[in-house]
Amino acid sequence: MEATYPGLQVLLANNLMMAYNQAEAGQPTFAFVEDGFTKLPEFEMMLALFSALDIRWVSVMDNQGSTPARNSSPLLDVGAGIFELTKSDNPRDFARYFDMMVKAPRRDQASPLQKQTAGGTAGPGSDKIILIGSSTGGVEALRSVLVGFPMNCPPTLIVQHTGKNFGRGLVSLLDRICPAKVLTADDNMTLSPGHVYVAAGQPRHMGMTPRKPYRTRFKEGPPISGHMPSVDALFMSAVPIAKSVVATILTGMGQDGAQGLLELRKAGAKTFAQDEKSSVVYGMPRVAWEMGAAQQQVSLARMAGTLIQACKT
Repeated sequence: MEATYPGLQVLLANNLMMAYNQAEAGQPTFAFVEDGFTKLPEFEMMLALFSALDIRWVSVMDNQGSTPARNSSPLLDVGAGIFELTKSDNPRDFARYFDMMVKAPRRDQASPLQKQTAGGTAGPGSDKIILIGSSTGGVEALRSVLVGFPMNCPPTLIVQHTGKNFGRGLVSLLDRICPAKVLTADDNMTLSPGHVYVAAGQPRHMGMTPRKPYRTRFKEGPPISGHMPSVDALFMSAVPIAKSVVATILTGMGQDGAQGLLELRKAGAKTFAQDEKSSVVYGMPRVAWEMGAAQQQVSLARMAGTLIQACKT
């Protein structure tokens, strides 16, 4: 390997958090990933980072009798395919896959200037607030949505279910690729256009105040709908100002957010849910749609435009 690729550096990580931090800082060309890591819910963050940085990777199983992670994780059935090797495979196979991936054409990366100008600069021309809830598959879904928001998008609040150590990584990833400024949400932050406030992996529920200037509010308490922070908690906090709210539920398992979305719709908000075809897990959006909480089902490709347009009417 070293003779074939002079200057090759190898980074080793024995846990997913370390691997994520090393990948974000070092932006490697290629990654071998222990198959057990790919079965963890938090591996969704690694997938999104690999995609954003155009990092090629393969999954390595313990032995031939192992069950591939793609059979147990719907995340691995979305996007580019991966190779599955075993530790007993010929070392030449590792070298062959490495060579193929490293030499494959690279995707053009957006420059900082492109990041600043992507999505246009036209504001929504309204006083609306956007609320988004997501879970399994939501990291990639959020990337897709926020890339389509303009720099001066309406203030946007997001609850994403993820591991407690990955919230800041998610914010950093989204801020890297999105025109608007993406921040880790904290208590008593004034909501401003062009800013996205993300609650993920935090031990408190995020809500918002009912009077202007609108601010974030964090509260202690038990999980709601099985989650902390909870999408339902965010949505319910906005019911008093529902006529100024545009809200959506993206891909995810369970039903968190469905009841809150229903209450928002009853109070006059514009409400949406991701459609089945584009959802990694059609759980939360399905419940919201079937109980009448969402006025319309929208594909992921159309979600950004739909939300911004709804803020203009």
